[in-house]
Amino acid sequence: MADAPPAKPKQRKVKPTPPIDKLIVPLDGTFEAEAAITPALKIARQLHVPLELFTVHDPVHGRWATGIDSLAADTEYDDVEVVCVSAGWAGDHLVQMSQESAGAVICLATHNRDRFSRMVTGSVTEHVIRQAPCPVLMVGPHYDSAFEPDQYRDCIVCLDGSVRDEAALHTARHWARQLDLGLRLVHIDSPGRPEEPQVYESALETLTRELTEAGIRTEYAHITHNDVADGIRVLQSEMPGSLTIVTSRNRGVSRWVVGSTTLKVLANSPSPVVLADTSYELHGRTSIRQQA
Repeated sequence: MADAPPAKPKQRKVKPTPPIDKLIVPLDGTFEAEAAITPALKIARQLHVPLELFTVHDPVHGRWATGIDSLAADTEYDDVEVVCVSAGWAGDHLVQMSQESAGAVICLATHNRDRFSRMVTGSVTEHVIRQAPCPVLMVGPHYDSAFEPDQYRDCIVCLDGSVRDEAALHTARHWARQLDLGLRLVHIDSPGRPEEPQVYESALETLTRELTEAGIRTEYAHITHNDVADGIRVLQSEMPGSLTIVTSRNRGVSRWVVGSTTLKVLANSPSPVVLADTSYELHGRTSIRQQA
């Protein structure tokens, strides 16, 4: 009897990602938190989806927003909803809201430069980044909305050759199609590793071709720099008003939710940074290094 052919490996079914259907901005009574309203409003207007301004009355854990109705009126956007919760912890409420609405995007801001490096430990931000099953859009201390266009047209996609690349690319494809974004795939090459440009060139070229054939405006770039975060900032300065997609959301270790490179990007970015949804199941191609 002839040997039976080897069984084909089962393909994991990956749920299609729902379209962005809501932007949620948590407000805590500070001007810094209100900075996230601007990018959230731009995306909400372009997609014609609701913008939710969220606050919770929690005198135990800190002050929360007052005058939120005035902030909503100032947006001059018809589809703004004010969500006020009378009790509980904001982190839990935000995660629950994102779980109930699969297409939600949570938009967070922090402009406190002294505490920025510690913001991901023991905070609402840390909890949301670690637990929310959705992309998180963040605005850091160097964000300046005055230098942004009326709507986002380009997006920098940071790839590092790790297994997280597919999550970054998945989020990039998803956002590019909805917001009609052009993508710039970027890898920061280390001067101490002269082989890196050649290693990643073919993979970046292949990804660019595939995305272009899928109808997404895409190009790629190598930047040689000793510091990855500074290299990304160089590209951001050349593409003002662009979104930047990064991946570093370790749900398993609460103290190190955001890696040092990603944290430095967030701390110095002049434009909003999207933390990709790493709950997306990796499948098929998992990194540009494996393609090379």
